[in-house]
Amino acid sequence: MTKHLQRDIERLRKHILMLGSLVEEAVDNSTRAIAEFDTRLINEVVEKEDQINQMEVDIEEECLKVLALNQPVAIDLRFIIVVLKVNNDLERMGDQAVNIVDRIRHLIGKKPLEADVDFAEMGRIARDMVEQSLKALVRQDVAIARRVMEMDHELDKLHAACYREIQHVMAQDPEIIPTAVSYLTISSNLERIGDLSTNIAEEVIFMEEGEVVRHLDEAG
Repeated sequence: MTKHLQRDIERLRKHILMLGSLVEEAVDNSTRAIAEFDTRLINEVVEKEDQINQMEVDIEEECLKVLALNQPVAIDLRFIIVVLKVNNDLERMGDQAVNIVDRIRHLIGKKPLEADVDFAEMGRIARDMVEQSLKALVRQDVAIARRVMEMDHELDKLHAACYREIQHVMAQDPEIIPTAVSYLTISSNLERIGDLSTNIAEEVIFMEEGEVVRHLDEAG
């Protein structure tokens, strides 16, 4: 690796981690807001959206510039490709966090839904998946990445249970359907954050081992 490429790679690593930190904070605030209906948390998530979006654009441009100027190969090329993909996944996580607080804002002042929905546990898992996927990226740790993929199965089960429960509640009382739809949307947003964290974990495995693990569950 040339000195210039090494410098550029380290700068990319620093910038993707800065974006990851912002997104992790947004996800944490949005999941906490589910329980607390705290307008301060809601506003913090919304206010960070523009910053996250701009960082995503800047990092993409930086990656393309490094590719054009240095023509990296092997592990360096894989790292830049992974940064491009992770960059997009992180921005989309930020979007999901905004979607959650938008739904919460809609629910403020409305009668809570009487349903057995464990948003606290779903939020905890989603936050852990974001944190651990970024840790896997920083440490280039395949073992952590694979644990993130296992956590995704747990989150998927909770999302499926939430969906069934809310469908049942809506069938019993059609008047609460607008509120129930917001609950379903929040559940879907949390599940999607898990999927995006899994994407990052999969990219870490690709970067370190050259193995493409997407769709392996479906193939099995």
